[in-house]
Amino acid sequence: MRPKWDNLFWYQRASDEGKEQLENNTTKGFLKVLQESNNRLTSRFLKQFLGLPFEDAKFEYDTQVNLNEIPTSEHSVHLAGLSFAGENVARESDPRSGDGTVDGVVTVHSENVPTSIVIEVKTERDRLSLTQMGKYRGELGLNDDGLCHGVSWLDIYELLENYRERTKNDIDRFLLEEFTDYLELMRMVPFRGFDRDKLSGSGVGEYRKTMLRGVDQANPGIFSQALYESRGNYDLGDFTATSNQRSREVHLVDSEELENGIFQRLRHFSAGFWHPAKFSVQLYIPNRIVSNIVRRGSSELKPEFKRVMLDALSELDGIELTREDNPFYYLRYQRNIQQANDRERQTTTFHADSVIYMPGVDEASVTDRLGVIGRAVRETTDANIGHEKSFVIEKQIPYGSDLIEKKELVDWTLEYFQTLLPVYEYFAE
Repeated sequence: MRPKWDNLFWYQRASDEGKEQLENNTTKGFLKVLQESNNRLTSRFLKQFLGLPFEDAKFEYDTQVNLNEIPTSEHSVHLAGLSFAGENVARESDPRSGDGTVDGVVTVHSENVPTSIVIEVKTERDRLSLTQMGKYRGELGLNDDGLCHGVSWLDIYELLENYRERTKNDIDRFLLEEFTDYLELMRMVPFRGFDRDKLSGSGVGEYRKTMLRGVDQANPGIFSQALYESRGNYDLGDFTATSNQRSREVHLVDSEELENGIFQRLRHFSAGFWHPAKFSVQLYIPNRIVSNIVRRGSSELKPEFKRVMLDALSELDGIELTREDNPFYYLRYQRNIQQANDRERQTTTFHADSVIYMPGVDEASVTDRLGVIGRAVRETTDANIGHEKSFVIEKQIPYGSDLIEKKELVDWTLEYFQTLLPVYEYFAE
């Protein structure tokens, strides 16, 4: 993905004071796309989302129109709110008086009475105002709720994307791709899956940031935002979604622990691109490892660790990420060492030992594999190899998997985290 400022429709604002201009810019961009494309696109928009079928119609497109300039007595008038949620706020509002300027108007000239489609736009995750939409209803004389509409940017995104895939006009394709990219850059559509082409292109670093930047940073990533908004459905309501400046991965970590502790020392769940050509999810445990995995002075597994692992791994068998074509999970014990050329506090991770789990393995075999981890824990501890240590349970999904492009990947990732919550909680003790 190119830098965001290379996008044809990108508007850089310095603060929230530029929010109104951002809405104006977005309205202008959307109407320009409709205007420059074949009339069929506008017709599809009106029919699909407003239930207004027009044949052989001609359209006019205007932005920043004063309410008193809209000919309500000569035209049939509809009011449409465009926002992230797509709520029909106008229908729920009470008509009232007041003046103002609407973001845009599409005027339809057909065999019937001309129709004015009044458009009000909200950008990013902002919601339409009952007061504002009520004022528009009152001044436009819209007492019939059926003349009020709500459309989500996701609906518009999919309409434009479908049209782009079918049109043979190069200019149309260019404009449509620029505007759909703009909607993603502005976080105005929810996560729809990762784009494999952008994951392997020259601008992959910028693309990852638009997807994985933590919610504690400006302009959170679309995937991170989706994880954060859905986390409560998976018993992760106390977690936040954070990332570093590189935003190669996003981490779900307990909010209170993050506020009072050092991230590197905290248990957390992660999702991202730390392996080449793979999307990975993992549980990362950096503390209380030796005492929770093996008996004191021995490589024998603690019964409690064995039990929680056997239960959790068996539960992984039934989740969506466990596919026949990719059933493997990786269990690793890691140590960090200081290399000769490492900067102060920088360390290099190496695998003390790693084993693979897959569905169908009997309990005795799983216990043997956990025993490998136990021996690695004891041997590296006794030999005093490295100083930082971690225990990881990881799932790797190659770019070639159809899972990468699925919007459900958010829920499947959270389902994986939820399944491993008993292991996460075990290491708190």
